[in-house]
Parts: sequence; C-alpha cells; structure tokens
Amino acid sequence: MASAAPNATPKTEQAPAPEAVAGNHAHGDGSGSLVLTVNVMSARNIRGAKADKVSSFVRVQMADFDYVDSPVVSDSPNPQYDFKWEQSFHVDETLIDTFANKKLSITLIESLPKEKTAVLGDSSLSMFPHFLKFSPRDPAHPESSPPQPPLSFRATSPIAYLNTRLLGKDADDPARIGPDFDVEVSISRPLIQPEVVEAGTFLTFKVDDVAPVPEEWSCKEGNEKDLNSNIYSYSLNFMLPAESTPERLVSISNGGLVMSDTPIITDPAQLGPQPIMLPKPNTSATGTFTGGTGEFPEPHPGGEGDAGAAGSPGSGPGAATGDFTPPQPTPAIAAEKPEKAAVGEPVKKVVWSPAPFLVWMPPTAVVRLREKIVRKEVVEVEFTRSLLPRFAHLPDTNSAKYRGKTTLDLSCLLFPRVMGIRGRWPIDVSEASGGSSQPTTAEGPKDPSAGGDQVHTGRKKKDEVANANLYRALGTTVGLDLRLEKPLLDKKKLQPITKSVLDFIPKRTIAPHLLYAKRSQRADEEYAAQLQKVVRKLVWEFEGLFKGADISGEDEVQRRRKFFFHLNKSGAYFEFKEQVKGAIVEIVRERFKQKSPFTSQPELHLFMSELYVYLTDKMHSVLTSTFRDRKRTTTPPATTADDFHILKSWAMDAETDRWVAGAERWHRERVVRFEDSMQAWFDYGCFCLRNGMTDKGEECFKEILGKNSKHIPSLLGYGSYCCINERFEEARVFLVTAVELQPKYVMGLTILGLFYDVLGEEEESELNLMEAQKAHKALVGSDEAPSIFVSAAEFLIHCHAGQLAERALSQEILQTNTVVNPQLLLHQLELQRSNFRLAEQHLQDALDVRQDDPDVWAALGHLQFVQKMWEAAKGSYETVLTLSQEPKNISLVYTRLGSLYLRHKGTDAAAARLAKSMYLRACAASPSAASWLGVGKACIAAEEWDEAEDALSEANVLNNRHADVWAYLALLNLQLKREFEGNQCIAQALRLGIRDAAVLRAVSDALVNANQPAAAVECLRMCLEIEPDDAATRAAFTRVLKETSGDEEAEDLAPKIGKPSRNIGFAL
Repeated sequence: MASAAPNATPKTEQAPAPEAVAGNHAHGDGSGSLVLTVNVMSARNIRGAKADKVSSFVRVQMADFDYVDSPVVSDSPNPQYDFKWEQSFHVDETLIDTFANKKLSITLIESLPKEKTAVLGDSSLSMFPHFLKFSPRDPAHPESSPPQPPLSFRATSPIAYLNTRLLGKDADDPARIGPDFDVEVSISRPLIQPEVVEAGTFLTFKVDDVAPVPEEWSCKEGNEKDLNSNIYSYSLNFMLPAESTPERLVSISNGGLVMSDTPIITDPAQLGPQPIMLPKPNTSATGTFTGGTGEFPEPHPGGEGDAGAAGSPGSGPGAATGDFTPPQPTPAIAAEKPEKAAVGEPVKKVVWSPAPFLVWMPPTAVVRLREKIVRKEVVEVEFTRSLLPRFAHLPDTNSAKYRGKTTLDLSCLLFPRVMGIRGRWPIDVSEASGGSSQPTTAEGPKDPSAGGDQVHTGRKKKDEVANANLYRALGTTVGLDLRLEKPLLDKKKLQPITKSVLDFIPKRTIAPHLLYAKRSQRADEEYAAQLQKVVRKLVWEFEGLFKGADISGEDEVQRRRKFFFHLNKSGAYFEFKEQVKGAIVEIVRERFKQKSPFTSQPELHLFMSELYVYLTDKMHSVLTSTFRDRKRTTTPPATTADDFHILKSWAMDAETDRWVAGAERWHRERVVRFEDSMQAWFDYGCFCLRNGMTDKGEECFKEILGKNSKHIPSLLGYGSYCCINERFEEARVFLVTAVELQPKYVMGLTILGLFYDVLGEEEESELNLMEAQKAHKALVGSDEAPSIFVSAAEFLIHCHAGQLAERALSQEILQTNTVVNPQLLLHQLELQRSNFRLAEQHLQDALDVRQDDPDVWAALGHLQFVQKMWEAAKGSYETVLTLSQEPKNISLVYTRLGSLYLRHKGTDAAAARLAKSMYLRACAASPSAASWLGVGKACIAAEEWDEAEDALSEANVLNNRHADVWAYLALLNLQLKREFEGNQCIAQALRLGIRDAAVLRAVSDALVNANQPAAAVECLRMCLEIEPDDAATRAAFTRVLKETSGDEEAEDLAPKIGKPSRNIGFAL
C-alpha cells in the first residue's frame, strides 16, 4: 500500500467509558450505532504485470479498523467489482474525530499465480466534506429547522500507482484518463444532528514544528545498533473537555525528525502567541473552513486574520490600522532567546503532517471549555518521544529524559470575534522526567583547601543542570495553530427590521379633557402676559403724567381722577381694553367652554358674575407677582418638569458629542428658566468643572450655597473641589457640615472618610468609612447594589474631583477585588482629562478580566470615535452587537455605528439601508432627535423621500432647536422642489448655529440648482467658517460668488470671507 510522505497520521484516544459513551448531543439517537456502507462498484483503465490482462481485487479499510478484501475479478482492465462492505460503529466523539481526520482507503491488488499478490496502487476518500459539513439555517426563516446533511455520496477516486511504468509510456500524458475507482459511500444516520452542530464546534490543530532539538538526535537512517539514529516517533498529547467524560486525551502523533533549510524563528513578535480574528462581516475572507480536504484557512494578508500582524507594533486600539487586538496571552515559561541560524543552514526539526487535525467539541464540551478558560486554567501539552513500531523491541532508557511540556493560555478565545490562536510556545522538561524545571546554581567551594575537587564537582553539577533543562537551554519552542470553526463566545444575531419608519413613530393623541386643559392653560398664560403689558404701560403713563409735578397737596382720590381723565382723553384706556379683549375671549371659550348664546337673562348674569370673579382674581395674582419683585419686569412663561429634563438631556447629548459650547448653552438656558432650582445650578457647576471652566463652576457652587446653605450635594461637591485644590480647611468645613446635616448619609460619610485619608488622619478615616458601611448595609441590604466606593467615585467623577475618585476606586479594588467597573470609571476620569492613552489602558485592563463585557466594548468604541479612529470604532461597535448582553446605552452605539456606515460608504444604497437599520434600532431603544436625524439622513441617501420626511419631522418634534435637523429638512424640501419651505428651514438652521459643513454644501448645491445663488453664497460662507481650509468649498464659494457679484468683485471678496449674517434674507 502506498504510504503518505511524511508519514504523519494524527490519532485520537479516549479514556475507557461505559457502553453508552455517546450522549444524545453527539448523535441525537439513543441507539448510538451507525452503519457505514462502502460499495466499490468498478475500476477503469487499470494495468498489471501482464498489461491489460490483469486479475485484481480491492481491499477496503476505514482508518485503523480491520480491512476486508473483495473477490478477484479476472483478466479485465475495467473490472466490475460490485463489492459492498458494511461496518457498524458506536457513535461517540472519538468516532466523529475519526471520520473528520482519517480517510477511507481502497487498495488495488493484483492476484498473481501461485497465490501471490502485488499492490498496484491505492486511493483514499475523505469523509469530512460529505458527512460533517452542515448547511446553515435559512436566514429568511430562522425559526425553521436546519437542513439535514446528505447520508450518501458517489465519487470517482483516482488510483495512485506505486509503479507508474506499469501504466505504459503515456502515463504522464495529461490528456490520458488515468485509473480510478467508482465508489459509493453511505451512512445509516447522521453522525451529528444539525441542531447539535449549531451549539458545538470543531477545534482545528496544526503543528508547525519543534525546534531546536538536542544535538545528539540524528537524522540518519534508523539502525537498531544506534539508539541515536532516526528510530523514534514524536507526539503531542493534551487533555480537552469532553461530553461523555470530563476530559479526554488528544494525541497528535507520528511526528518525524528531519533536516530543514527553513531557519529557526527568533523574532520575539512571532514567538509570542497571537489571536486570530474573525473577518469583519463586510470583508470577504480568502478560503473557507475545509479541514477535511487537507486545506487550512490561512489568515488574510494584512487583515484581521493576520496573526503575525496582530502582535506587531501599532496593532492596538491606538494604532493607525484602527483595529483592536485583544491582549496577547503570555506563556507560562519564558524561553531564552536562541541564536539565530543562518539563512539556508540546515537545522534539525521535528515536523508533523501539514494537514490539520480536527477535534469535535459537543455543546457540553464547549461549555466546559469556556468554564475552564474563565477559571484561568491552562491547557498542558506534553511532548514525548517513543520508538517506532518496528523498533519497539529495543530498550528506550531516555524516554523520560526527553519528555517535555508547555502550557497554552487560551484566555483570548473568550474575546469577541477571536476564532483561534497561533504562535510558538517554549518547551520545558516535564516534571515526570525527574529533572527540575527551574534552573539551579551550583555553590562555589567553601573550603579553599579543597578548591580543586569542589570546582570539578561544580562543573559536574552544571552539566547535570543543563541536561535536566536541555529544552530551556536550547530555547526549544513548538509552533501551534489552534482554530475554532466559530468563535467560542456566543454571538447574538440581530433580527432584520421589517417595519417602516412610520411604525416606529408613536401615535400622539391628546385626550379631550387634556386638550381642553392645555388650551385653558394657554389662555390663562396669554391673559397674564397681556395684563403685565398693560401694567407696565400704566406705570409709564403715570410717571409721564406726574413726573416733576408737585402732588404733595393732592390726595389720592384727586390723583386717581386726574389719571383716569388722562387715560380716557389720550385713548389709552380703549387701547388697553382692546389689548386684553382677545385674551378674555379665549378664557370664555377654553376655560368656561361657553361658545353658544345664553337662553335667559339669569343665566347671563350668573355667567358674568363668575367670569368677573375669575378675571379679578387672576388680575390680583398678576399684580402681586409683578410688584413683589421690583427687579423682575416680566414673569417667564409657565414651564413644566418636562422642559427641565429635556434641557438637561440636550446638554448631556452635546457634552457626549464633545460640543462644549452647545452643552453650555443648554445649561445656561436651564439655569435662567429655572433659576430657583438648585439642581440646575449644581449640574451647570459640575459641567463647568469637567470642562475646565473652574471659575464658573466655583461661582455656581457659591450661588447655590448662598441661596441654600444646607444643599448637601453642593456641600460635598464644593468640599471635594476644595480638597483637590489643597484648600483643606475649607474642604473640612463643607464636608463636615454635610455630615452633620445628614449623619446617616452614606455618600457624605464616604467622601469625608476619603478626605481624612488624604490628610493622613487614619483613625478618623476608618471611623467614617465604617459608619458608611453600616449605613449602606442598613439601607440596601443587598450585595448586588453598588458599593460605597463605587457610588462615591461616580459622584466625584461627576464633580471632576479626580484624586478623591482614584482613592475611592483603589479602595474598591483592594477591598472587594472587583476590577471591571472601577476600570470603567477610571477610563471615564481619564477621558475627562483628555488623556486618551491612559483611558485606553484602563479599558484593556478591564478586558483582561472580562472579555465579553458589553459596557467595556462600548466604552472602547466611544473612545475610538472621539479620537476619529473610524475603522477601529466601527469594529468595536460591531463587537458590541455580537455579545449576548447589551450595554447600558445601546442607543448611542446604534447611532454612532449608523453614522460610521454613512461616513465610509457615502451614498451607497446598501450602506444607507444598513445605517438606516442601525438608526431605527436606536429609535426603538431610546428615541432622540439624533437617532431620528440619522434615519432621515439614511433615507435621503437611499432616496426614500417620504420616510425621510417622516423621520425628520419626528426629530423636529423631539428637538425643534436642533440646527442639523432644520438643515436636512431644508435639503429635503429643496430636493422635492419646495423652495419656500426649504428657505425657511435653512434660515432657521443658520440662526441656530449649524455645525455640519457637509449638509451646508449639499444645501448650497440644491440652492444653485434652484437658481438661488445668493442664498447658496451665504451657506458656503458659513461652511467656510466651520472648515476654513477646505479647498473644494472655497472653490465653490468663488464660483457661486462670480454668478452673483461678477468676476472682479468675487476676486476681491473671496480672500476676505467673514462671518455670515444669521438673519439671512432669502427670496421667499
């Protein structure tokens, strides 16, 4: 039988188990049996010792099981064997591995006279692509069952002749049809049920080599008399989780010692293990997972699958490539750097077959592997040397000496989108070999008189140590490549969006009683506003009439008569009456709901009496509120609690987008409209501290404490601010006052304890922290609630008291041993300081502990988004969507991911639809003006005008002061030839201070197409204010300016572009 070169056949062994070894997950049937049927139907174009007159039979063997021979077919070059062979197997993980790695062998044997035989050639068939390749579910019908795999196949398998001269002179002619078999193979039932395959996975191992090896190992031909000759076989053995048993032994055997011209790898970047990333959804990978055919999927050159590039400098989140590489697992044993071999110099290596070795991991085994990695347990790999079978009778006294081991840290397999790990791991001697795995040093002679003997003894000990650690001394490493068929971390699949935009917009219906209440409230507000105007005018008239006049001799009645006469004579009285008449009519309609004539005089008198009383009471309340505070000339319109929270949300959104000016504008408006609200002042003060406006922030806290000296958050916030600025006496006063006002307030006790820790007063610090712990337990009574240090750190970061926050988080890490949440908060603090590098390091530390934390991945995406690392941010956001859990602010992830799709693909329809789906998910999770604006932008890019108008209208409802929304409404209206509405919208956008230069350019183009160059000039002027160095915008501005002002004037004005007027007079 023909033998493969090199002779390397992987084997899988399993510990003995009861008869029912395979569970239902492995085969889906309680019987656990399978029948393999092989039908060798015929052969063609075979030749033997007597040319075409050849008597032959076939030998069929599956893997290492017993073979069986067919009857002899005499004197035929195209024999019809019709030989059917059946074999029954017990299905378990070992059998599945056998079908995945071993092949069906069919040997062609010639029958010679005198009962002699000669092997002519052989053929082999792989079972993996036929019986272990499963089609995925139909994505259009995810609830349907996955398709069943085929149970049979028919193939024509070529015969590889041992002696090609038997085939004749034209044996090497490509046009000649060579000898082959017609074979049909079938199994009685699937090896694995499709439902089980979806939860399980295949592990693929590929061993590169083991090098360098001890010098005494020889590559010369094996000889019984030379125990150092090439008479050995080499194996790698390791334990993996199983289903039928907790673990099973996997052995990759039949490695051989060879001389190779390939130099030994010494580059540290290639020596360390590197994760292999799953290609992004929009990236087409080269090749597919076809382990059974002998092909192994190589990583994408320069892409995410390039394991070599993953560890190269600059491959982290801050690199120019923009892709995040998980932290590299560190080997347990550090290998000494071997000397670099010269290029082309032959070196001895132990090599294995280049074909990968597959191991089936049932669902239970996958869960156990995941749990093992979470427990930080490593996989130990044993390297052994044993005699070849034909030399097995020889004694092997050095087998224990050359037994080595290494450990694989597979923690990076729990990172999202990581599908494997590759690299080189150092080999050390195994503890079972009797040698110490740690280097020892021989002590020098203590007695000078016995120096010679001691030196000789020391050298002997050093030789023993070198022998005991021969692999470490040589720097021996093993090259391994381990891959998963699919990532070990469960991937969440987003359901397709089938609804229209209108389905996501809530139906706004106002109940009749609420409608009347709203109208009546508006009528009351209008009446109060008109009365205030009348009062101001009366004051002005009174001052004008009696200013400079001597009224000391007149009594109040005379002055009143004189003033009334003046009002009647000047016509002011009738003017005032007409001014409030409209408001009174609205009150009659909306407050009293009187819209029909009266049926009787008593009914009219009763109504007039009620109306008079109501109007008089309202007038008295307006007069009282007007003259109570003489500095206040007007009363602001009544506002609701919704306005209070809406303004805060607008400010928070602007700060998240790092638009500090916009956020400050909303905070200041909130303070003006709610000047008596301590919370509004407190939020504004903390915002100023976070963004470097410390003087304003300090003034806000002083304003609060001036109005209310018992406002606890301000006492704590201002005390913390004083502490970090080393104004310790002031800080002590404010913090102690806060605790005295509320002795059981956990936050106050914790911050006071941290303050005493800064001062070095340990007793006071411990006392306050202990009191905080007691109050916290009494208040919460649950371990799931945030600890006192986390809550204090969140408050201190909100107030930008960084040093105290760091102390709180260090206490949290030391006392509770939690890492992820503190690292997230530290990242947030460094982000406030604009220290992106340290913020990124904190996120990496958090991912080292928990690789599938959605909040950490979302924070990483936001950090990359802020730094304009668009590709890296997109990869991180896409990773978030594959995780089983959602982050706290999933809406922001969807919104920013949608903007990245639009940014990279421009007006591509497919990218626009993908972006639209992301924005709609954001609207479903937490609707906002930004998310609905994104839907509108995507619909405009896809030219879905009706849905774009619906989306932008909804965005305008949520925030009618969003400049970008008005700008896109202008673009939409101009595209639909509604020039009047478009001009109104762009004027509003410019008045609100638009910052999006791209939409301004698009609007200017639309205005030029609408023959409105003057309006286009103003848009381009604003665009150049935002992006003054944009050459394309400047050229467009000059071109449009020439159309409106002439060539000479355009040349004069173009270099002198100033700020545009916000009150633009468009041709309406």
